[in-house]
Amino acid sequence: MSEARPSDRDPPPRGIGDIVVSSRPYEEYLAMFGLGEAEVVAGPVLDCPGGASAFARGVRARGGRAVAVDPVYGTPPRDLVARVRAGLEHGLRYLDQNRESYVWSHFDSPEDLTRRRLAGLEEFAAGYTGADEHHVRAELPRLPFPDRSFRLALSAYLLFSYPDHLDEAAHLAGLRELLRVARDEVRIYPLIDTAYQRYEALDGLLEALAAEGVTSEVRRTQYAFQRGADEVLVLRPGGRPGDVGGLPR
Repeated sequence: MSEARPSDRDPPPRGIGDIVVSSRPYEEYLAMFGLGEAEVVAGPVLDCPGGASAFARGVRARGGRAVAVDPVYGTPPRDLVARVRAGLEHGLRYLDQNRESYVWSHFDSPEDLTRRRLAGLEEFAAGYTGADEHHVRAELPRLPFPDRSFRLALSAYLLFSYPDHLDEAAHLAGLRELLRVARDEVRIYPLIDTAYQRYEALDGLLEALAAEGVTSEVRRTQYAFQRGADEVLVLRPGGRPGDVGGLPR
């Protein structure tokens, strides 16, 4: 997704700063989005942006179909792993500076967080050799898939998380594109930015989508790591569902 370019007079970014490429294990995805395993193996799933997550590979290992999309795909494996490790270290420093803004229910400690995220990175790296049919180099709001290619589209830690990088128009375009390629549902997590504030233009975006026939629901999740990040947005495209196209296994 193209970033909104700040001017020299803009205030410094809130929160963690630049967009981080992260590695999250399969089980963390299920918790974040409030999904059961049967739901993710039931039909094609899109992970956008996929980053260095082990989720899509985990879906395929369980007999499902999943494709991850990210502009970083095409980066040589060694370079991408190094970038993700650097992002994790940056995130841990940010966490240490903002300890009061985190809860330790899903993770036991910073050490547990580090162990699980590195395990997710290792799982991702085991299946990543560069851009291919499972790791598609693209970004919102232009995805190279036909309409309704996926039963379910997931997007974590991009939309709503970086309002200093993505303006309201970019958010609306990204949501519309996810809805275009999804047959049944789009789920977005979290609804707060990296400065722990709920995305202030969310209601306006949902009103715009409702005018296009999209239904929306904000659900509580059992997963929480950042304080206030215990909600997932569920969107359902308008119109009649169509057939899901053929995708790689």
